[in-house]
Amino acid sequence: MEKGKTSDSLSDGSSRGRDSGHGIPRCWSRLSPILLLISVLTYLFWPQILASRLSLFSSFGCGREAGHKQPNIVFILTDDQDVRLGSLNYMNALQKRVIGEGLNLANHFGTVSLCCPARATLFRGQAAHNTNLTHVGLPGGGYRKWVRSGESKDYLPHWLRTAGYTTAYFGKLFNAYSLSNYSPMPAGWDWTDVLVQPYIYSFTNVVMSENGERPIHYEGWHQLDVLRTKALRRLEWMTSQEKPFYLEIAPSSPHVVPGGYPTIPLARHAHLFPGLTAPRLPNYNPSDEYTMQKPGWLKDMPRMNSSVMTASDASMRARVQALQGVDELVEDVLDLLEARGVLDNTYVIYTTDNGFHLGNHRVPGGKMLPYIEDVNLPFAVRGPGIPPGKVSAIPSTHVDIAPTLLDIAGVAAKDWPPFFDGRSLLPEWKNLSHPHDQISREVLNVEYWGSAKAPASQYTRDVPHNSYKSLRIVSEAEGYLFNRWCFSNETELYDTVKDPYELTNLAIDPDTQTQRLMDRLSGLLLVTKSCGQDSCRQPWAVLRADFGHNATFNSLRDAMAPRYDDFFASLPHFGFQSCMRFQSVENEGPYYPPESAALGRRWRDAAEDTDFWEHNYTTIQQPSRLVGSVAQRYVAFEDVMHSARLLTDEEIGWPTIKCTAPDYCGEEYDED
Repeated sequence: MEKGKTSDSLSDGSSRGRDSGHGIPRCWSRLSPILLLISVLTYLFWPQILASRLSLFSSFGCGREAGHKQPNIVFILTDDQDVRLGSLNYMNALQKRVIGEGLNLANHFGTVSLCCPARATLFRGQAAHNTNLTHVGLPGGGYRKWVRSGESKDYLPHWLRTAGYTTAYFGKLFNAYSLSNYSPMPAGWDWTDVLVQPYIYSFTNVVMSENGERPIHYEGWHQLDVLRTKALRRLEWMTSQEKPFYLEIAPSSPHVVPGGYPTIPLARHAHLFPGLTAPRLPNYNPSDEYTMQKPGWLKDMPRMNSSVMTASDASMRARVQALQGVDELVEDVLDLLEARGVLDNTYVIYTTDNGFHLGNHRVPGGKMLPYIEDVNLPFAVRGPGIPPGKVSAIPSTHVDIAPTLLDIAGVAAKDWPPFFDGRSLLPEWKNLSHPHDQISREVLNVEYWGSAKAPASQYTRDVPHNSYKSLRIVSEAEGYLFNRWCFSNETELYDTVKDPYELTNLAIDPDTQTQRLMDRLSGLLLVTKSCGQDSCRQPWAVLRADFGHNATFNSLRDAMAPRYDDFFASLPHFGFQSCMRFQSVENEGPYYPPESAALGRRWRDAAEDTDFWEHNYTTIQQPSRLVGSVAQRYVAFEDVMHSARLLTDEEIGWPTIKCTAPDYCGEEYDED
């Protein structure tokens, strides 16, 4: 049976050792005979010049021996994992070997609470309003829009390969990477093995495309076991090479399955945590007193009855059970890195694309909201120079990850893409004291466009209009959440220090002091909702420049000085013209400064003409039983491949254009 290229991924067994078999460094075998003779004589008889020898031969690819090898990077990205509901507490390997031996970022945030836009931000180092990937499907986003926009030609794996890295990706890449467009393979990577829609969330019905080849069905296996086994196989090969590597592993767990039903754990974990329930936090299923302070559709949410609460509890149990399989992945990756002797020179990063809520603010389950459960994300890192067992309170976002990874790779800041909206976090990871520079770390931009879902088993609510622009202030002294929604431009303001569960909306009948605060936050939102590059990193600087040369504010506390009252009160207010399914320049003014209306178009191609496709195919039947038994815990790669088969022509099917842009006939909304 044809199985793509996987079977020969470890064929070069001779490349695993450091030496060529003759007692000299392996890389010297590439030198000419004369130069090799000189090298050997130098190596044997001139030990006093050892240091200079190592430096000399690093130019011939001996970076590992010379001690100058760039660090490796393993990036593990889960799907829809919370931190505020406590899911990390049940992941023992992660707690002990990444958080316990590394750094936990307590104030790390997503900038859009939805899978596809969040992943585009991670890959490009830009806010979603600049990538223009704003939803999981057309017209807002999805894999076809990512490719059509040209952004797939200029993102993280391309940059890392230029920096000398071997790159590989396993798991969920983007929504709408599907049976209709799996080939050619995703651009930029040396190796990909990607989950294919409509099977991205079919945890026991695994279909993947290796390097853009015909998709393979892995019958009788759980997605987590397939991903773990195949990623480890590739990692074995990568650790045998001289080049540094970047490996990203992105399981779909603990995402819900289609229809809003709970995720499916491995069979060996399905019995665990029988009494576990969703945390009954103060904002869990709150009273009318608080719900009536919410905007739009949220204020109309009924109190959850016992059956809905039971469904949310079942979802919580399934999520924690599923994460046991992710924890096994973490453990096995670290074990392999340690066994191969490269763990100390490898950064291992663990995070997710967006958070998740269960019963908070009466919403039984889901994401897509600006509240803390959906945007505060798990983020932990271990690696060279990272202090062990520490917690960082320095605010950061997913916009910062791409520049951080390039910094790890040794790429000078002057060589970074010019469109980055974030900053490198590496100096802060290594030195937890607050840096004294002009970057405003307290200001975090969060945004959302289009429809939303509120899934929890049998209870699923479709919300056609959920667009908002949001601003968070996160600092040691104070914290605020400021939201403006598309429906009637309703506004929310929460003091997140005094009211950490975001229940009391201070924007309702504000007093004088609160109005002064709202004037500052409204002015700041005017900048951040369409910022780019320096204006994202230093939004206060934009406002200072407009005030004049004698402005000295660089934080909210500074800006609250009474002498700035008239200036902030005079600024125009941002507001949506209407609730739309995608980003529109005309719909989201005014722009401050006016040139920010470009919204990153200089760095991407127009993609508004991306057409809707329908896909006709024969569905592979879902197994009736759980898979992922105890016997499959340490399964061999060959065992997984033994039962694998290529999809038939009928199972791949054929695409047809459903309707042509820009006259969209609906929303390409498969599963988020």
